[in-house]
Amino acid sequence: MCYVIITGRSLAWLLLSLVAFMFMIIGIMTPKWLLGEPVVINENNVTSFYVPSVGIYNRCMRMNHDPNNCGSFSFYGLATDPMVYPGPWKAAMFFLSLCAAIQFSTVLAGILACCVQSVFKKSVISIAGATQALGGLFGVLGLLLYPWGWGAPRVKRLCGEQAEPYLPGDCSIGWALFVTATGVAQIFLASALSKTADKAANSDKVQFQMDEGKNLICLA
Repeated sequence: MCYVIITGRSLAWLLLSLVAFMFMIIGIMTPKWLLGEPVVINENNVTSFYVPSVGIYNRCMRMNHDPNNCGSFSFYGLATDPMVYPGPWKAAMFFLSLCAAIQFSTVLAGILACCVQSVFKKSVISIAGATQALGGLFGVLGLLLYPWGWGAPRVKRLCGEQAEPYLPGDCSIGWALFVTATGVAQIFLASALSKTADKAANSDKVQFQMDEGKNLICLA
């Protein structure tokens, strides 16, 4: 017999896991990891300014009088020339993408856990929580690798010759890096929360309602 079990703790774990995944995707996709100095433009007696930026695989810069020209510089993915796409950024992109993929799989597992509580006699939530911890480690590794590439020629053109690994020179750290770091932190928090979510899904209250023959079990 199939039981649908939803508890407050398991729902909180699932929502936190989903938010963490969304933060990871937003951070990876946004070219606001490093921000250059604002550039003032005076054209046709109109003064404006823009802030050039670079992300983990894309950038925003002024091209052909368009200050909002954003696009990818990793034309051939991980095979792109290291002078164009720094090697440490390729590694960071790989580990962060792996982290996001693992997190997405745990979100799917969380949805599945509402109906299927165990796989090979192991709790789905506990397996997902352990997997999240592994994915979080990949995310931390990606975040540590990213500033290693700040000494690359691409970064020096944006941040000045004083830019070195882990020293951004004249650039400032953009909000996308903080969003990604927040997503990684939330992954570890979700992994810790999975333990209480698993206990709630296998509590005596749930078992009591299962013995009463209820197929849909909802507990606060």
